[in-house]
Amino acid sequence: MTKGISPSEMPGWPAAMNQQMAAAYCGLSVDIFVEKCPVKPVAITESRSGRRYLKLRLDEWLNSLDSPATPKRVGMGAMWDAKGEAVRA
Repeated sequence: MTKGISPSEMPGWPAAMNQQMAAAYCGLSVDIFVEKCPVKPVAITESRSGRRYLKLRLDEWLNSLDSPATPKRVGMGAMWDAKGEAVRA
């Protein structure tokens, strides 16, 4: 977590988070986050502790988990054929 400030004191989630905070943001333990999350951290500084996960990328990944299949679009010809079949039945 961020030194000196607890998550409950923060006004919102920061745009760039360390691994522990990113895991918490996703609602996962750090171990599961490391195993499942495909998002790569960006290097804010040269040190390992300077790597941060961008909230925007985490949101994109989380949203991709809930992508229902796009409904198949039906052309007008198929619609007319279906109506004709219904009338004949």
